[in-house]
Amino acid sequence: MLMKKLPLLLPVYAAVVVAFFLTFGGGVFALTIEPDEIWILMSTMKAFGLPLSPTSALDHPVTTSGGLHFILHGLLALWQGGDILFHRLVSIGVTLILLAVVFKLIERQVKDRMLAMAGTALFAAAPGFLLQASLATSEIVATTTFLLATLFWIRYGHRSFGMALLGGVLFGLACATRMTCLSMLPAILVWSLVARRGWIARLVYPLLAVATAVLVYLAFLAVYFFAFGDTALSEFFGAIGAASGASVPFPGIMQRLNFVGVGDGIIPVLAILALAGWFISRLEAGKDDREIIGLCGFFALAGVAGWLAWVLKAPLPHIRYLWPAIPLLWLAAILLGFSALKRSGRTRTVMMTHILLILMCTVQGLLNMRMLAVGDSLELEYEINRGARLSTPTQFFASSRNQEAMASQLVMLPRSANVYALRKEEAYPMTYLSGRTVKSIRELINASADDYLLVQPSDYFRHTDWALISWVQDNTTLTAQSGRYELHRVRAGSQGPAQ
Repeated sequence: MLMKKLPLLLPVYAAVVVAFFLTFGGGVFALTIEPDEIWILMSTMKAFGLPLSPTSALDHPVTTSGGLHFILHGLLALWQGGDILFHRLVSIGVTLILLAVVFKLIERQVKDRMLAMAGTALFAAAPGFLLQASLATSEIVATTTFLLATLFWIRYGHRSFGMALLGGVLFGLACATRMTCLSMLPAILVWSLVARRGWIARLVYPLLAVATAVLVYLAFLAVYFFAFGDTALSEFFGAIGAASGASVPFPGIMQRLNFVGVGDGIIPVLAILALAGWFISRLEAGKDDREIIGLCGFFALAGVAGWLAWVLKAPLPHIRYLWPAIPLLWLAAILLGFSALKRSGRTRTVMMTHILLILMCTVQGLLNMRMLAVGDSLELEYEINRGARLSTPTQFFASSRNQEAMASQLVMLPRSANVYALRKEEAYPMTYLSGRTVKSIRELINASADDYLLVQPSDYFRHTDWALISWVQDNTTLTAQSGRYELHRVRAGSQGPAQ
């Protein structure tokens, strides 16, 4: 009776996956332009020699995102220019590929199409998926590449020097696409020592793969540096140090852990416990079970390494630096849990599990809708890690419109006007939309009648410098407002805020 009922769940899970995908597609249109999107896009266009708007984003090239993302978006820019909508559609396309790969992987390991569809739906509910799939950033491309590299390595990497070399190239492409993947390369060494037999497969091949991955990453970095053109080598390495967190003072373990939400921070612990419990309970496992254990072991090692790197050295405590560690851990938990569910003979347990899965996906789908209603991509990145608390907006889906309306206000300013922001990096979208360079308020020396200050939604949770806030209140007058975007005229003769 149970087997006759269970197939009815297949279209339910398929509908959930489609709903998630449509929600991600809605994010392409509903979310505000995120500063890193423009920084990456402008850097890519400059490296490809394409004309672009004047922007201080080009003072320093992006060093954390490149590789396949750089190639895909550079070619698209050659064809369609810098329209952010088309570049976001690349992320949607790669997301579809990623979900297809996950579906086939789960189906192959669990040998159940309905569970594979359920696992794909649960995978799409991973923290931060909406932001990574909807924005023109590199996380989705890097995650897909790293997952394919892992599958290749586990199946073929131990067979010959050529296979190990090719595996290293794939891992290198993932690292070049998103620098955070470098922190997960030690998983190759640790996993091979435990899972392989013979000193060549356990030591030589993994060392060759890691060395190759690093060389591929450095090769892409060198190409990017020379293509970008006018940045000094010292500044380029300085940007790498800042982007990786290597040159950023560590704020302390307790302060960093303050940003770790329960949903994100508990994943590595649960993955380790689940893997250990499964391994102990399946000591007499067959070939298929050993394959799942090996695969999940690699995912857990890589994911935990990436998560620890985020805790210890990530320069910014937002969700992007936890990818692709989060989806790898998420996938390990799905494979382990669904393998156990497949073997369960208790009807009530299976049915309750499916009800719980559908409920979890429904809740995450509603949270995604709420994120679209909020609409501010930068604030949402920090909110996921509890770095910001956003209330429900009074006007749904208005953030993108407000951003464009304020950009229109900047366009209408006289040519002689100078526009400043509390953080010019967060004003890159305004430069993209208006074609007007926005400077840091710290660069203001002696204000003229044509000096303006742009205040953005992120300023409300990123700035706690009360002296600076007091300066804004005493030296500016509000002239235009759109949502939480504000344009203030700086009073002539005012001296800039103290450094």
